[in-house]
Amino acid sequence: MPGHENVVDVVVVGGGPAGLAAALCLGRARRSVLVIDNGSPRHAVAEGVHNFLTREGIPPSALRTVAWEQMRTYPSVSRYDGTLVSLEQRDGRWIAACENGESWAADAALLATGVVDQHPVIRGYDALWGHSIFHCPYCHGWEVRDQPLAVLGQGSAVAQYAPLLTSWSDDVVVCTNGRLLEPDQEEELSARGLEIRTAPIAELEAKNGKLDSIRFDDGTRLARHTLFVVPSPRLPTLVADLRLDLDEPGFVRIDDDGATSAPELWAAGDLTSRRHQVIEAAAQGLRAAMSINRRLAFGGFSRREHVEARDAP
Repeated sequence: MPGHENVVDVVVVGGGPAGLAAALCLGRARRSVLVIDNGSPRHAVAEGVHNFLTREGIPPSALRTVAWEQMRTYPSVSRYDGTLVSLEQRDGRWIAACENGESWAADAALLATGVVDQHPVIRGYDALWGHSIFHCPYCHGWEVRDQPLAVLGQGSAVAQYAPLLTSWSDDVVVCTNGRLLEPDQEEELSARGLEIRTAPIAELEAKNGKLDSIRFDDGTRLARHTLFVVPSPRLPTLVADLRLDLDEPGFVRIDDDGATSAPELWAAGDLTSRRHQVIEAAAQGLRAAMSINRRLAFGGFSRREHVEARDAP
């Protein structure tokens, strides 16, 4: 393509579990794939990956390292360590431009960017995030089982979330940080044995790098070991700017094969669902990759045509 000396079959945006699983599948299918990754994964602060068969407890960085080591077998898969600044469709192809001015043209693109967490502004929160503050009880509940827990959230979201924590502890307190619950929500939580604190939180107090207590504006303190926060993610700006169809909670709407509302654009991982599990993101990436390969095989450019375009003077 004039002005675009880099040509690949597929551009994968994001080098997390979804993107890497897709790249592996497409590499084994002998598709030329570029993975663009800025090196700042959402789960970087986590001590280990959980619920992933054969990889239980592996640090997120180690999981990526192993993935890329195994990817060396497939020479058609390459990576760009940097930030994608724009993704747009032009002349039937997706044009991916990075911050260094380099760009690639691809017949298909996969969004595997994940989402951006929006955290509450509370003194002491940032230092404890990923160590004593978590989003997912399925990822971290076992490690804090039978300990005093708190859950932070408001409205129907916390009313649906908080009871899950009783699987791991009988001592769970709901904190709404100054927001009142509806009477039926408060009644339901109380019926399940969950204490409710509605006072605004002044500070999360730490001891030896771990949460020790929650101090409220009214001067009271609540001794807690761990705080779970109802997640409130948003789409990355690059994804939001594509104006894709979204579902009611605000995630990218995909079909059963991972295709979005835009032509030749797929999505996988956390930006498509509330279920933010590493193994599920990887499964979605694999499913999307199979769909992309089928589309290329029956309606896209062949691998040979891409090689010739890439190597043309």
